[in-house]
Amino acid sequence: MKKRNNLLITLLLLLPLFIDAQQITDREIANIINISGKQRMLTQKMSKEALLIAKGIDVEINKKSLKETVTLFETTLSALLNGDKNLNLPKTEDEKIRKKIKKVDNLWRVFKPFINKFLKGNHDRTSLKAIEIGNIPLLLTMDSVVKMYEQKYLLDLEENRVITINLAGKERMLSQKMTKELLLISHDLESHTHINSLKKDGNFLKNTLIGLMEDREAMSNPTTKKEIKEIEKIWDEYQYAIVNTELSKEGLAVFNEKEKKIIEKMTSKLISIATKIDKERYHIELKKSTKYFEDILDGLIHGNKRLGLLKTGNDNINKELLTVKSYWNRYKEIIINVDISNQGLKKAMKLNLLILKAMDRAVNLYQLDAY
Repeated sequence: MKKRNNLLITLLLLLPLFIDAQQITDREIANIINISGKQRMLTQKMSKEALLIAKGIDVEINKKSLKETVTLFETTLSALLNGDKNLNLPKTEDEKIRKKIKKVDNLWRVFKPFINKFLKGNHDRTSLKAIEIGNIPLLLTMDSVVKMYEQKYLLDLEENRVITINLAGKERMLSQKMTKELLLISHDLESHTHINSLKKDGNFLKNTLIGLMEDREAMSNPTTKKEIKEIEKIWDEYQYAIVNTELSKEGLAVFNEKEKKIIEKMTSKLISIATKIDKERYHIELKKSTKYFEDILDGLIHGNKRLGLLKTGNDNINKELLTVKSYWNRYKEIIINVDISNQGLKKAMKLNLLILKAMDRAVNLYQLDAY
């Protein structure tokens, strides 16, 4: 009997701890959605800052800002996984979400060394390509984390507040993403997809050509289609040379010289066309980001059933949203005209930070309004 009583007392003592471990407050839910959403923005902000450094725009200011962005991203990533009292973040117990956060961490470990090169001022074209290629998987995986949190807590806050905080937070990310895309266009980077074809590899060249020919978007452009057909002729010339080579020492020597010239010619054309296609895609992405930003902003101001957004009755939130809209009207002009002049980029950088700050204030107000 005494043993049973002792067990009962132990269970009663442990019960509050068990309840605390399982329960999560409205305040914490709103904070989790806000802060995890902010991580998406930081992936784009640090990429933008690295590209600005490479462009030679306000280098020291952007180095300082980049260092702060990296520190905040790392601190928050650890806090989401392990909890942090200062950030009012509980430890994430959901194993599926933890697994996804760890995937973000793995991507970050690959991405960070290239970011560090920009901080040290010894970046090169390879580092630029790494930023171009690596920022999107980091962004998309972090976005998956936010969506998982959103689904987990969707019914815990009233009036779609989880969705509202998520989408309002997404506006911060889009403000940085658009400037990043503008900078990628300005850097005129050679296509990462095809740069390795500089190596003497006939199969790589063939696969690259086939990939371009199967790209419906590329082939729908008459000029691009014509250029791809010209590359196909060069490939046929290469195949003809292989078939008609004499297998003597002299014949192979002639073929080696001919092969070198053909591959150099084909590689040059492939990189040129692939780079142009990449740049066209940057333009398309920029247009998509612009439309998405406008749709969300309009939904936050007026409400949007499709997006699950309700018009807010909070005057302070409305004031910040209208501030964002006034900055956006000026920023949008740069985006639409794809103004990549130094003056245009400096103006874009200034306006996108003003949009970011005003939108961040709005998200924080949404967070407070949720509990």
